[in-house]
Amino acid sequence: MTARAAAAVLLTALAAGACDDQIKHIEQRTPLFSTMSWQPSIEAFEERARMPVPGTMPIDGERTYDLLAADSMLSSPIAGTGADLARGEELFVQFCTPCHGPAGAGDGSVVGLNRIPDIPLLNIRGELTRGYTDGYIWGLITNGRGLMPAYPRIPAEDRWVLVAHVRRLQAEAMAEEAAAAAEAEAAADSATETPGTGGGR
Repeated sequence: MTARAAAAVLLTALAAGACDDQIKHIEQRTPLFSTMSWQPSIEAFEERARMPVPGTMPIDGERTYDLLAADSMLSSPIAGTGADLARGEELFVQFCTPCHGPAGAGDGSVVGLNRIPDIPLLNIRGELTRGYTDGYIWGLITNGRGLMPAYPRIPAEDRWVLVAHVRRLQAEAMAEEAAAAAEAEAAADSATETPGTGGGR
């Protein structure tokens, strides 16, 4: 056998060995390109998601609160500056006006006949919503309730500036109600005044 033939036989043997069985699996040799099918993996919905280890934080670092926990445990961490209120108004227009209306009176574009029912809770300027804590309103934005969808995609701090804007809308509503009440009272007083008697000729 010539040197060239011997080299060809050796290369053929090495190539065959390289493409042949590479690892042992339960005393059987597994072809090279079939080994990935043996890796441990779990198909979607094959088992329940694992719970986080106690004491750890989610990757975004945000703790979750349900509606009642937010009501009892949270208070607004922002000062409600002009920048906060401007950001809150911007977010309100983006996310809230279709249902609540531009002034929060519950007259949004998707409310009415054959659309979202015109229910009192849509009016966030009313007395009911005024009685909610800041934490509760934040929790409503986060978790939703009833017809209101959840908005966890809004960052937590932006939810607080939304709360600040809601409070501003409520303050404007209370000022308007107070002015209307004062005007009505003045009109009533004027109507009940005894006309003065004039002197005769």
